[in-house]
Amino acid sequence: MNYERKIRKLAEYIDALRSEGVFISFSGEKDALERPVEFITFDSREACEGSLFVCKGANFKAEYLDKAAEAGAFCYVSETAYESPLPCILVSDIRRAMAVLANGFNGRAWRNYNLIGLTGTKGKSTTLYYIKAVIEAYTKKNGLGGFGFLSTIDTFDGIEFFESHLTTPEALELGKRLENGAKAGLWALGMEVSSQALKYDRSYGLEFNIGAFLNYGVDHIGSTEHPTEEDYFQSKLRFVDQCRTLCINLDSARIDEILPAAQKGRILEKLICYSPSGQRSVCGRNADYIALNGRKENGHIAFEIAQKTRLLDRRAEGAEPGPDVLDYGIIGTIRLSMPGFFNIENALAAAVICLELGIPFDDIASALLEAKAAGRMEMFQMKGEKDVKIIVDYAHNELSYQKLFESIKEEFPGYRVEIVFGCPGGKGLDRRETLPRVTAKFADYAWITEEDPFMDDPMEISKEVLANLEKYGGKGEIIVDREQCIREAAARAADKTVLILAAKGRELYQHRGNEYVQIVSDAQLAEELSR
Repeated sequence: MNYERKIRKLAEYIDALRSEGVFISFSGEKDALERPVEFITFDSREACEGSLFVCKGANFKAEYLDKAAEAGAFCYVSETAYESPLPCILVSDIRRAMAVLANGFNGRAWRNYNLIGLTGTKGKSTTLYYIKAVIEAYTKKNGLGGFGFLSTIDTFDGIEFFESHLTTPEALELGKRLENGAKAGLWALGMEVSSQALKYDRSYGLEFNIGAFLNYGVDHIGSTEHPTEEDYFQSKLRFVDQCRTLCINLDSARIDEILPAAQKGRILEKLICYSPSGQRSVCGRNADYIALNGRKENGHIAFEIAQKTRLLDRRAEGAEPGPDVLDYGIIGTIRLSMPGFFNIENALAAAVICLELGIPFDDIASALLEAKAAGRMEMFQMKGEKDVKIIVDYAHNELSYQKLFESIKEEFPGYRVEIVFGCPGGKGLDRRETLPRVTAKFADYAWITEEDPFMDDPMEISKEVLANLEKYGGKGEIIVDREQCIREAAARAADKTVLILAAKGRELYQHRGNEYVQIVSDAQLAEELSR
């Protein structure tokens, strides 16, 4: 289907805002209602002739509106009326209004392809990269449009490719990416949906052809994110109302609350349940797919996927057929080249989604064998006489740390485990307590360093993390300069050591203040140390 954006009049956007219950009033001449909206933005530097300007953010200043007007904006949308000659659309919720405007501007362009959504506390990026590997191979083989992705790591919308700064972009930016996917003729686009995106309506109005609730664990608790765990959880649950087919991990924490919410999904047409641990029934719900016999096999992580079947009970020869008996038939074997037993959970989710999209199992299995996720469980053997393995991974919260450490302990028995890590500024403040606690339990030594300090002092963050590490019985030291820290940790590593470089992966920037400062990535350093 060829996509072409329809230019809409201002009155049509007001109607859309009214239908969503966020419109309060319009102050301006009637002829303004007939003007076509050529562009919508909240950045005064992007404003142009015929644009609709959105006033958003706690730090918004009236001068931004003045600059937008000078650039050609003819109307503005705001929760507050300003002294401006421009007509004003007053709304009750600017964030939801942005999502409504974005969907109106691009005409719900995402309906032109398979839109895939992923939420969960961990594994979103890896699962998305597994899906990417499968769909890219499948579409190339069959002459179909390609695959776009919006991930924590990077973004490709069919037209533009760049390193991501937000897991899920703001609604207007997200609308642009989804529209580009339609322009490029993609067969599918997959995106990570963060708790912040759900809480603040960045993804409001999107309808995912298929989505997955991967897991749940506590994260992003703090005054600038989610004030309580319950706020975080309820934000995550909003995802279930946006999926037509919804896949649920039955092994997830709080499944007794996730499952009932999923069953009441607003647009739900099909509910699929899967269990990476092989559980056949949870909370009265049978698993549709399970993973069996997870193992290490010739350097690969391997497991079987089995699908639910129904068999008639014929225990007594010649007896009348009894009730249906639940059973599972093996579809086939999945092998992964990426290390980490926890990737069985991610790969099963990806396989289930791809099976439900109609992709043959053999295509899925062959693509997953080759699948890589940049910066995810990348392993390097350090040069020299000592046996030092460096693992680069984006693990950054309590649940991902727990799974990462457990997997490394299982895969590398008898090895010393050390980790280079930090905690971000301005968000995820709970991690300064949870990450050192998990680290103290599993790691022999920790190297504490900078990780996107934003407006905070990286030394002060590091001191807080070290104090908590020692409180829980761990040992470590601080070297704030991340590159120096990694080099020092590698130089001092003993024989038979696994050195984890956590959270930054292949990212080329540190978020310092309001700037993204270019750095050498963890993976680049690991590659250098292995040559």
